[in-house]
Amino acid sequence: MITFYVLNLDPLVTEVGQTACAYFQNRLIATPDQSRLNVDFGLVNDPTELDTSIRLNLPHADALSPLKRGIPQPRQDFRLIMSRKTKLEDTILSLADMWIHIASLHQGRLMLTQKPKPKAPIMAWWMGKKLAPIDDIPMTERPWEKDKTRLSPQLADEFITRFMKAPA
Repeated sequence: MITFYVLNLDPLVTEVGQTACAYFQNRLIATPDQSRLNVDFGLVNDPTELDTSIRLNLPHADALSPLKRGIPQPRQDFRLIMSRKTKLEDTILSLADMWIHIASLHQGRLMLTQKPKPKAPIMAWWMGKKLAPIDDIPMTERPWEKDKTRLSPQLADEFITRFMKAPA
């Protein structure tokens, strides 16, 4: 289930954002898995308009995979807030980026773990293989970032063509 929140957005951007989230979920998450997925997705015009307690409560730790007997498990619940971009097409691309990461974490392709001790590094797992602390992997070498870079533009273009281009 997707719960979509907005703050100070015009109705067009709100409708496009909500429609894009539903479309990306349907394209990236298998139908039987959609009922287990819970996404609270906030799209805001300006993140500085958010209450300070909300802004400070947005760590990347929300992407950590739960552990079961020491083994990382795919995530089922996500909470994230994203600020809209100047151009609507860029907002759609950013939404596609987020949904590709959500799908990777939900399907267990990407898992992030952290031992419960102070300043423990966040470990990255890809396709069931433990890689390294995430901070030790250059952004350009992260397989999930390569996936995002390859797939996001295609997904965003597909959405724009299907829902936003006027028929010829």
